[in-house]
Amino acid sequence: MRSRVFNLKYFFRDSDKKGIFKIIKEMIIYGWIKKELPTDYIRNFLYRKEIIEYKNYLSLNQFNRIISSNKLVFPEISSILNNKLSFSYFFEHYKLPTPELISYNLKNYYHFKGTVSLITNKTDLAIYFINVFEATKEDKLFLKLLDAVSGKGAILLDKKRLNTQLERYGDALLNNSYIHQKVLVQHAEINKIHSESINSVRIITYIDKNNDIHILSALMRFGIGKSILDNVGSGGFAISINMDTGTLQGIGRQSITKGGAVYIKHPNTNVKLNGFKIPFFLEACELSKKAATYLPNRIVGWDIAICVDGPIIIEGNHNPSLHLSDIAYGGYCTHPLIKEILKELKMA
Repeated sequence: MRSRVFNLKYFFRDSDKKGIFKIIKEMIIYGWIKKELPTDYIRNFLYRKEIIEYKNYLSLNQFNRIISSNKLVFPEISSILNNKLSFSYFFEHYKLPTPELISYNLKNYYHFKGTVSLITNKTDLAIYFINVFEATKEDKLFLKLLDAVSGKGAILLDKKRLNTQLERYGDALLNNSYIHQKVLVQHAEINKIHSESINSVRIITYIDKNNDIHILSALMRFGIGKSILDNVGSGGFAISINMDTGTLQGIGRQSITKGGAVYIKHPNTNVKLNGFKIPFFLEACELSKKAATYLPNRIVGWDIAICVDGPIIIEGNHNPSLHLSDIAYGGYCTHPLIKEILKELKMA
């Protein structure tokens, strides 16, 4: 609730608002229909002039009921999705494409090529990573906290800047648990839009009561500036993907908590977004459906990188930020499969 109050400052600054009396009327109707306080009316940009069918968007209660339903989301599966080390080992075992795991640390115990090293200071930490870089011939490693969400705590460790980076990140590395992955090589077409981050496709899979796997929708997220992260929580933006053509469609939207900017071109490269064709999109869809057979939560958000040789699964999310997909889709409550879900949860 506090975050939604915080959103108000961006709402008041937005010049693309409907009239205040129309907003008040719509909020009352939206709250009445959803049978709850209309707290997500602002977060979902329903106050903006271009949003006509505001009643078609998920409410906060609908969103929460879906992602927390014991009919759709199972703790024993979510535990694998949520732990990045478990996820990496699981998918490597089944030979599904995922970033190569080089090494990892569980607090002060660092694991590399079958050996375990106890490391308690930055000097030994530097020696450890120098050895990893030399043994693997890699120049960079991508480090992720085992339990992080929205890219929190991610580090792009660079061999050339190792000592400087360890001065900055050393304490975090000595006090937390990370996986250390090979850096992905992004497809050249995606690099045309933004090359500083790996820009991922978010595909939402849904398994119905007959165990048939569907794709609800897809969007793509892009980083901005020098950020190595593409997620909206780090200031990036999301844009819908047309499921029939595999092209970006509509406008890119930044989270309201980051200012709520709207983009028709990427702000750094000026590449036009609408109509841009995503390489290997069909293959990414098939990969997400295959992944859903191995980790069958009935609803999962898969983050997939488009690399030189095809799609690679970065991670799966048991809480797939449905409000982003809701916004990109243009109102999830019109989606026949979302209607089916809400009916099953007796929320239709």
